[in-house]
Amino acid sequence: MSTRETLTLGADRFRVGPWHADAAIAYLTLPAEVPKPSAAGLHRCLERLRDEGYTSTITAALHPEEAEAFLQAGFVEHDRLHVLSHDLRDLDPPRPQPDGSVRLVRGRRGDRPAALEVDRRAFPLFWRLDAAGLQDALDATPRRRFRLAVRDGAVVGYAVTGRSGRQAFLQRLAVDPELRGRGVGSALVLDSLRWAARRRVGRVLVNTQTTNERALDLYRRLGFVRTPTDLVVLTRPIT
Repeated sequence: MSTRETLTLGADRFRVGPWHADAAIAYLTLPAEVPKPSAAGLHRCLERLRDEGYTSTITAALHPEEAEAFLQAGFVEHDRLHVLSHDLRDLDPPRPQPDGSVRLVRGRRGDRPAALEVDRRAFPLFWRLDAAGLQDALDATPRRRFRLAVRDGAVVGYAVTGRSGRQAFLQRLAVDPELRGRGVGSALVLDSLRWAARRRVGRVLVNTQTTNERALDLYRRLGFVRTPTDLVVLTRPIT
């Protein structure tokens, strides 16, 4: 497999493809709006991946209920993310203004490479998105918003926000490290919150690594609170 594809194995469906950091590692995700998989389906998926030449696999961030079948199939925890929630019934966070030379604009398909370059600079290798990963973020919900922060004609930040029913998700936020602390991230988050509020969404969820204190501090300052649920990234060798 050179790109992401959907495997349908009985009642189970998986999205699989090479991980951006190592083509020998399969990146395994669950399509949006599908039931949690069975352990038997996961074993069949692993057999397919082995036949394709993969040596191990790593998952997207999974809810604990989704992770149950993976753990039964021999996966182990690789990393953990906190989930934070913002109740939009009381939307009155601080209103920091970005650097005056930065403006927010609509992101288009042709802007994706520039956004991914910001992503590359903003995140360590493990957490970077490739083109397929960005597409997954955009496709994760029925409705989405792709916004760019632009300075002197160059993309310096971006956000992807998705909406499903009365709930929204800040799927991705990245800011050029050279502009951190200038209000760009705050402006993108507030833009996402207000977009969701205009559509009568009840709350917005976001997740970030448990060790990413900069991001956690940003979300807390803007009114997010940590939920009791963490997400997990799991891994397993393929033998």
